Amino acid sequence: MLYYAHKDGRRYHLLSIHLARVAAGAAARLRSLPGRRELIPAAVLAGLAHDFGKYTSYFQRYLRQGRGGPAKQHAFISGLWAVHLAARLDLPVSLRLAVFLAVIRHHQGLATPDEFLVPERDLSLPSWDTLDPTVSGRLRVVKDQVADLRNQAGTVARSLSWAARRAALFLDGHGLAVPDWLGLNWSRILQEFLDQWTAAYGELYGQWRRLKRRAEKDLKNYFDTLSLFSALIDADKIHAAGVEEGKRAVFPAEGELVERYRAVRFSTPRTTMEILRENLYRNVTARIKEAPPGQRIFTITAPTGSGKTLAGMQAALYLRCRLTAASGLPPRIIYALPFTSIIDQTFDVGEDVLRAALAAPGACVPTSWLLKHHHLAEIRYQERGDDDGRSLDEALMLIESWQSEMVITTFVQLFHTLIGYENRMLKKFCRLGGAILILDEVQNIPVEYWPLVEETLRWACGQLDLRVILMTATRPEWFSEYEILELAGDPDTVRQQFQAVNRVIVSTDITPLTVDLAAADFLRCYRPGRSYLVVLNTIKSSIAFYAALREEWGGKGPPLYYLSTNIVPAERERRLKEIRARLERGEKPVLVSTQVVEAGVDLDFDEVWRDLGPVDSVVQVAGRCNRHFQRPQGNVRLLHLVDQAGDGGRSLASFVYGKIHTLAARRLFAARPYLEEPDFFDAVDDYFRTVRQGKSMAESEGLLEAMAKLRFTRGAGGEEGPAVQDFALIRDLPHYVQVFVCTDAAAEDVWNRYQATVAGERDLKRRREAFLILKRDFLRYLVSVPADLLLHRLGSESRPPVIPPHLLEEFYDAQTGFKRVKDEGALIY
Repeated sequence: MLYYAHKDGRRYHLLSIHLARVAAGAAARLRSLPGRRELIPAAVLAGLAHDFGKYTSYFQRYLRQGRGGPAKQHAFISGLWAVHLAARLDLPVSLRLAVFLAVIRHHQGLATPDEFLVPERDLSLPSWDTLDPTVSGRLRVVKDQVADLRNQAGTVARSLSWAARRAALFLDGHGLAVPDWLGLNWSRILQEFLDQWTAAYGELYGQWRRLKRRAEKDLKNYFDTLSLFSALIDADKIHAAGVEEGKRAVFPAEGELVERYRAVRFSTPRTTMEILRENLYRNVTARIKEAPPGQRIFTITAPTGSGKTLAGMQAALYLRCRLTAASGLPPRIIYALPFTSIIDQTFDVGEDVLRAALAAPGACVPTSWLLKHHHLAEIRYQERGDDDGRSLDEALMLIESWQSEMVITTFVQLFHTLIGYENRMLKKFCRLGGAILILDEVQNIPVEYWPLVEETLRWACGQLDLRVILMTATRPEWFSEYEILELAGDPDTVRQQFQAVNRVIVSTDITPLTVDLAAADFLRCYRPGRSYLVVLNTIKSSIAFYAALREEWGGKGPPLYYLSTNIVPAERERRLKEIRARLERGEKPVLVSTQVVEAGVDLDFDEVWRDLGPVDSVVQVAGRCNRHFQRPQGNVRLLHLVDQAGDGGRSLASFVYGKIHTLAARRLFAARPYLEEPDFFDAVDDYFRTVRQGKSMAESEGLLEAMAKLRFTRGAGGEEGPAVQDFALIRDLPHYVQVFVCTDAAAEDVWNRYQATVAGERDLKRRREAFLILKRDFLRYLVSVPADLLLHRLGSESRPPVIPPHLLEEFYDAQTGFKRVKDEGALIY
């Protein structure tokens, strides 16, 4: 009898081949990990076992006829088979548990082990009726499946034996050692399982309880579990979809790529900023070459606009060369940033650098070399020499599993993979093995998560063999001085770099002002012939400030712009390009914005006004003033806006940053009403120290404990406390909804295509494919707004809600975006 794993149309795929391919594929994904000697055999076992439950006649009937009850489910009995094999092979208890979790959850997210483990005494009860209904129902299904398998044990054993032999061939093809146990008597092993399937399963409960008590904050089991789970699900999905994986790429002369790019792009440095960038680049290059081979954590601390992006890429590419020479495995470079708004310009730099490796200067850099991954990125995957690219489904699968040599992505994608439980996020976890992480603007991670991220990165360096480069102008207090190597130079050199430029002075007046008074003050101080950036903390205050300027000037003043997440992304992108072009031409626009322009956006204004905020945020926005040092000194004016006049006024900063950050910033700026750029380094240091002392670290500690105890989800086993699922780098604002806005003809065309090809499509597969084609354009016209502002105002027949052209004037202002008719104080990030 032939057994099948899945079908594609009318074509059926053999189960034995699928098991063998996934076993070898999962093992190959772990070859770069330090613990590979233990993990690779466990990955082979998980791959061979993960679809064992598909041998039942229940599943085979379901595959052929589409009919079947609970007994067609295959993951749980596959997990029991995996535990039986792991116990027979005497794998360490922690790996038995990891294999069990990986297999039973390979179609879902990871969950807490207590949800699925049962004590031996309960398994040996004469009746399972007294157990929890979910548990008893699960066990009865297994009992039926075991009886079914017993009836066909001979043919199943032969298929398993054939799968093991094929796995041995595939492993050898990957250059991996073939475990001796693949040649065991599979008929005997299967019979043992059918007779004693509760034995290893029941033992695992007690073993897990003992393991959990010893866990403390040791994250080794956590990293092993995620490594196995990721390797299994990625190999499974790739093979089931019939996706051919490309070979890893080595960039030609990759150690010289940045030098080649710089030789073409830059001339001899003459200005102060050019000299600063040159010095930083040379310092980073020299120190990375002298770095000890075992050094894991690096920092590049330098002023804004000093060329950290290029210096960081140089350091990463040099490390890649060195590590490839040592191990033969080229490490991936993962470049992560806090905001999607600054990914494009970083990607452009990476593209220009890698293009130096191509023979044709204008050639397209293949996706297998350089990948952009965030929710607005184009779904396209192209390899070198392939003009057509992969199909949409294949492209999405390869992109989401980070199959590229350099990935430019967001903090959300990276840290929800490192600290994660979701299936779709963890597919790419195995790609982190041996990787080089560049973390740009790390101070944007919420302070309450600093201990969590710091400790996770520390463990990841050991368990995944990572190298980490932290880049910022305002480095938070992460890691001890003995753990890091500062690539910008020794402490004196770093301090001298900050003192070498004095581009701006921050003048602070913490007298509380309402928005209308602040706008009047700005208009009084405004000077034609100067460009201005005004950054406010809330959407409401930014719209009010912009409206005051627009009313005063009446279209006869300077070019006036507004930016915030209240505007659809497509329009934000267009305005940023237009503003940048005006500034480069020497024009003098005025931009009123929220913090969307704060970090990394390459704009240069004569003067900046900003509402009170964290010191590091003020330093970041100061980097948009006199950025290229083309004037003697730029002015940054720091105001203190409140929601109402008088003693009862609340600082608008507290709505966004909370009381601790706001109070610490007020005290620091009150003590230092004039702050020049050379003083930024010490000011940020003092601020971070104050905030860290005042901020509770309980959230980080709770999540670290959850990771150590594999508490992926809440509520299982009666345990209380945080779970990994509680980690949220960007917290969803409650009671907000996404709205599609038909701002122009292009948006209307996207919505019509969505209605025709997605909303009206009943076939789920075709619906998903249609949306993937539209996704990038569709998301560019979504805004997030408070749900109560839409109540009874928009029809509920469409999902998401849509503002059609004939309602545009009622709901959406062409300049400031969605019309907010009620009070709300929170900034939408």
